[in-house]
Amino acid sequence: MIITITLNTALDRTLRIEQPLQVGKLNRAVSSYLEPGGKGINVSRAVKALGGDSIALGFCAGTNGRIIKDALTAADIHHDFVDLSGQTRVNTQIIDAQGGHTEINEPGSKLEDADFLRFLDRMDNYLDAGNIFVLAGSCPPDFPLQNYRKICKKIKKAGCRLIIDAQGELMLEALQCEPDFVKPNIFELAEAVGEKPSADPDVVLVSARKMLEMGARAVCVSMAQEGALLVAKDEPEALYANCNPKIYDEGSVGTGDAMVGAIANSMHKGLRFDEMARFAVAAARASARLPGTEMATLKKVYEVYETTEVYTL
Repeated sequence: MIITITLNTALDRTLRIEQPLQVGKLNRAVSSYLEPGGKGINVSRAVKALGGDSIALGFCAGTNGRIIKDALTAADIHHDFVDLSGQTRVNTQIIDAQGGHTEINEPGSKLEDADFLRFLDRMDNYLDAGNIFVLAGSCPPDFPLQNYRKICKKIKKAGCRLIIDAQGELMLEALQCEPDFVKPNIFELAEAVGEKPSADPDVVLVSARKMLEMGARAVCVSMAQEGALLVAKDEPEALYANCNPKIYDEGSVGTGDAMVGAIANSMHKGLRFDEMARFAVAAARASARLPGTEMATLKKVYEVYETTEVYTL
């Protein structure tokens, strides 16, 4: 079973305007829609779109939290959130006529120690060896790094596989626990290893191998329209995958989550490393064709999968 963890859940609001965004002036939206959000929840949505099943764990609060749970239930996505006082945050994305994306993300609510302990108790119900955990996204304000490490250690100690999609200090903490897969983008990768960002596959490969030395067992570096690079300790060759022709973003938010969902689903099915690479890129690029954080269905992913090429490095 795939278990996703979203420590800082959100409602994602996408607004579309027919002209360039005018700062300090009135902008009229031509469309607006809400979706359950937070990176772990997006991964659960991606897994579902690919025909798999997952259980979404995390925190929800207030009426926004109820909207998230109702939306997931309606989408037949299982969830088991810890309820909090207060209100779940709202993240807003504004897409203008020229394809520009402006994002405004709220910080979220601070967790009390008792809330975190309740979450650990909830997580115990899913610590079956063989389960795949995806820990993705940011943390609530003032969330102690030691608590993030505690989650990672608890998962690994139970014999479960762990996928991490995080940045900065969270990524560095997770690497100490030897996660089975990490999915940085080129900027998160550069930050983690202390290098300058690059989309050159040869440069990315050097940095990705440094991340293996830091503790990761496998790394998938997402490179937007340039595809992805994958390397693993147990694989003899690094892989670079991209679709031909390239697909550019209609809605860039959520494409990385689609990639993580494809990786988790591939791990659950026991696919080969090269098949995982193709599915990861195909899921991300197929979702890039869609607005907001809409996830591509398996049929749409297969259409891109047929155009995806994998090279050894």
